Amino acid sequence: MKRITVVCLVLVSALFILSSCKEEAAGNVKVTKMDGYKPNLPPVPSIPKPSAPETYSDGSYSVYGLRKNVGKTMNSQVEVTAYLVNIYQKPVCEEGQTCHTMMPHVYLADEQGEKLQKRQIRLVGFAQSFKEMEDEKENDLSGREPEELPEGVYLPPVVWDWRQGQKYKIKAVFVNRSSSGFMDADGLLEYKGHECLDCPAEEEK
Repeated sequence: MKRITVVCLVLVSALFILSSCKEEAAGNVKVTKMDGYKPNLPPVPSIPKPSAPETYSDGSYSVYGLRKNVGKTMNSQVEVTAYLVNIYQKPVCEEGQTCHTMMPHVYLADEQGEKLQKRQIRLVGFAQSFKEMEDEKENDLSGREPEELPEGVYLPPVVWDWRQGQKYKIKAVFVNRSSSGFMDADGLLEYKGHECLDCPAEEEK
């Protein structure tokens, strides 16, 4: 009986001590409430909606419309009307060094001079190398006919005379991954043909 009484007293004492500790710990925490405080955060940036229509009167897509209708346009041949806003340049290497050079490609957008990369789309497949473009340019300017290919062999046309800032109608296949290895989750264009819509007649010729 005495043993039970002692155990009960010990338990009661322990509970009292724990309760006191909790109250003391809670009493040491000071919470200061600041009325009317607002965090000083910058405003959320807003990206204006593209001004280009989804399609033009001739049935060609804008870059915006091409991506908006991705369920219909992906992995299919399309026509896109857009401005050429950037041309990938071959890097200049110092003598004795080797630079990583990508295959030739250009970027198109709905607005002339568009800087936002998210609104640009890459066009690839119009040349396999810069050497190929240089040879084609030399042939065109000299009037020399290209070498004849064996029967049944077909090579895609080589384009060397892109004009940055000009408006083009591009015939291409809209894909996520090109046959030459370019990849883009938002899609890219694999070249099939083109027409410059506002190039000077003499240059286009």
